[in-house]
Amino acid sequence: MADKVATVTFEKEIDGDTFRTKRFNFFAADGTTELDLTDATAKVQIRKGGYNGKLVQTAVSGDGLTWVDQSLGQFTIGGFVVSWGGADTYYYDIQMTYATSGIIRTYVRGEIEVIKQSTR
Repeated sequence: MADKVATVTFEKEIDGDTFRTKRFNFFAADGTTELDLTDATAKVQIRKGGYNGKLVQTAVSGDGLTWVDQSLGQFTIGGFVVSWGGADTYYYDIQMTYATSGIIRTYVRGEIEVIKQSTR
């Protein structure tokens, strides 16, 4: 398993729009071997006010998170409405919990800037 935390800043989202689908591909420490996540449960949380701020969105498998190929470490997040409290900077991370070992790892974190909607 990789031990580095990548920082990924998303493109700007518009308040009130549907969150654009983002695809993630996880690789082992060598950077070329796909990370087998068949034993993992993925969770994405988005917060307002910082990484420990108010929780505004959780995505899990079947609810905002879709596995493309779990054995190759590939999934997408998105499809939910950005209605988190208006224009602001939001913070997210992606955490994996491994069923067999109980190990929990956060592999990705970053920011999502939400801008105002003009169409009502």
